Amino acid sequence: MKHIHIHIVGICGTFMGNLALLARELGFRVTGSDLNAYPPMSDMLSSQNIEVAERYHPDNIREKPDIILIGNTISRSNPEINAVMNSGIPYTSGPQWLYDNILTNRKVAAVAGTHGKSTTTSMIAWILEFAGKNPGYLIGGVAQNFDISARVGSGEWFVVEGDEYDTAYFDKRSKFIHYRPKIATLLNLEFDHADIFNSIDDIEQQFQYFIRTLPSNGRLVSNFDDTRLHNMKEVGEWTPVDKFSVAGNRDADWYVDSQSEGHLKFEIHSRVHGTETLEWSLPGRHNSANALAAVAAASHMGIDMRTAVTALEKFKPVKRRLELICNIDNIKVYDDFAHHPTAIRASLEAISKSERPARLVAVFEPRSNTMRMGVHGQNLFNAFEIADLVYMYRAPNVEWEPVSGPDVNLTVFDAIETLLESLATGLIAGDCVVIMSNGGFNNLQRRLVDRLKGNKNHENL
Repeated sequence: MKHIHIHIVGICGTFMGNLALLARELGFRVTGSDLNAYPPMSDMLSSQNIEVAERYHPDNIREKPDIILIGNTISRSNPEINAVMNSGIPYTSGPQWLYDNILTNRKVAAVAGTHGKSTTTSMIAWILEFAGKNPGYLIGGVAQNFDISARVGSGEWFVVEGDEYDTAYFDKRSKFIHYRPKIATLLNLEFDHADIFNSIDDIEQQFQYFIRTLPSNGRLVSNFDDTRLHNMKEVGEWTPVDKFSVAGNRDADWYVDSQSEGHLKFEIHSRVHGTETLEWSLPGRHNSANALAAVAAASHMGIDMRTAVTALEKFKPVKRRLELICNIDNIKVYDDFAHHPTAIRASLEAISKSERPARLVAVFEPRSNTMRMGVHGQNLFNAFEIADLVYMYRAPNVEWEPVSGPDVNLTVFDAIETLLESLATGLIAGDCVVIMSNGGFNNLQRRLVDRLKGNKNHENL
C-alpha cells in the first residue's frame, strides 16, 4: 500500500514541525522545506528521519506529494508556493489539517494567551499522562516530560497550544479558530504580533471568535487577574467559566495563596475541590499562574486535584523556558524564550527572587516581528530595570534605535562575536545570565557555555 506523501513548506517552525511528527506517527511519508532550521526542532526532525530541504525551490515538490501543508510564515511570493499553485497539488494550512485528521474525533483542550501557552499545554498533557490517560498533544516547544513534543495518543483527550497568530497567507484567521475545543484555557491577553494585528482590540476580536467555538457543555478557564480577559463581553455568555487568580482573589473559583518569595511553594485553593500545596522547582509568579490554570483545566477532564498537584511536582519545564543550561564556577546561564516585555520582566523577576544572584545579566535579541518593528517602545526597556547589566544584539533588520532610560545599564552590539567576547570576559562568580530570544541567537547560548568551560575548565552541571 502506497504511503500518502505530505510535504510541509515551512517545516521547522514549532507548530509545523510538530505536525510533521504527528503525520509521521499516523503513517504518512513526510518531507519538508525551510530556510531557518535550528535546534531544538531541527534536531527533533532529524531524529525522526524526516527529510528537510534547506531552501524553498520548485524542485522540492518534483515528486508530486499527495498534499502540501503551508506554514503561516510562508508568503504567496515564495518560489516553492508558486510551483505548488501551478501544479494543482492539493494544499491546506497546518491547523486545518490537524483538525481534519486528528481533532475531529477527539475531545480537545486548547490553551490560549499571549504568554505561557507552551508551558501550560505541557502541564495539562503531563497531568493527563501521569494519571494514565495517554493524551495526544501538540506543544509549541520541546516538552521534557515526554520523549517527543507532539503525539497522537490513544486517550480521549488531545491537548493543543492555541496560537492567536494567523493560519496561512490564504487564511488570516487565528490558528485556534480551527480547533473546536471542549475545554479552553485563557491565560492572558496583551498586544503582540504587530505584523498582523493593528491593535489589541483586533487580537481580542480573535479571542472572542475563539470563545464562540466552545460548546455550552464545555468549560472556559479564564484568568481573573487579567483585566481585558475579565471584561471581555463574551466570556461566559455560552460556556460555563472557571475563573482563576494567582493574586489570591477569593472571588475566583481557583486561587493561589501563601506563596514563598520565589513562588516555589504555594497553596492552590478551589471552591469545589478544597486546598492542596504545590512545592516544585519552577520559579516565578507566572509559573504559579500556569500551574493554577492547568490544575483547573484538568479538573474538568476528570483528574482530581491531588493527582494533578502530584504530577506538577514531577513536571519538567519546556526547553528554553528559563532553562538552566550550565553552572560553571558559580556562573549560571539560563536559556529563555521571552520576547515580549511582560515575559522578559517575569523571567528576570523569577531568577532574581529564586536565585538572588550577585548580578543579574540579561542578554536579548529583538527577533520577533513585533520586536524588530520597535512597537513595544519604552515598555521593553522598563522590563529590564531589575537587571544589573543588559546586552542587546541589534541585527541589521531591527528598525529602531535603542535608547534606554537611566535605570537600565544597556550595551548594544551589532555583532554576535563582539557581544560574546564582552559577555564571557566580564562575568564573575555569582552572576546569573539570562539569554532571551525566540530564535537560535546564532547559537550564542552554547558558545557562551563553551567559552566558560574553556575559561574555568569546569564541568557543565
